Amino acid sequence: MTIKYRNGWWKIMGITLGCKCEKCGYGFAANLGFGFLYHVAYCEAVTKMKEGNLGEQGKEFFEAFPDGAISCEYIVVQCNECGKLMNVPKLDLYVPKDGYDASKQNNNTRWSVAFSGNGYDYVSPCDLDRHYDLFEQYNHRCTSCNGHTSVVEGFTDRTDDSIDRHVQCPECKSIMKIYFCGHWD
Repeated sequence: MTIKYRNGWWKIMGITLGCKCEKCGYGFAANLGFGFLYHVAYCEAVTKMKEGNLGEQGKEFFEAFPDGAISCEYIVVQCNECGKLMNVPKLDLYVPKDGYDASKQNNNTRWSVAFSGNGYDYVSPCDLDRHYDLFEQYNHRCTSCNGHTSVVEGFTDRTDDSIDRHVQCPECKSIMKIYFCGHWD
């Protein structure tokens, strides 16, 4: 399910995509987007970043920009060295637009019909789009070899037909087709 918001499409429910290698049988599935517990995931990610548990990049960002924000919808990255596929929160870093006072943000707005979000200090995806500018993309590292990763575009917005829906198998290097598995939340 999606709704149109301003200049882009925001997923209300997450989407599950997968791929399977016809040659060696390797399979991978990923939950993308965000769901009802977005506000919880957002707060947990910010806390980990501020403590340095997700690397120095996030820690240094929040030290320099205490009113900064992150994007934490789930994406897929692939290690440039070993080829491992990983389903991770995006974690790109944002600063408030000129003139926006993040301290006056109303955190008592209802996040979803299932979970209110009250009591959580988070920036919703809609507010991120409206009131923040991208400062820096987060640099994910491989959990196996610590190598640099790249976002796998084929696991992104399903409404963009120009994106190549294929990815290299980490096991045998064959090309796998990415396919729709379902919705989640």
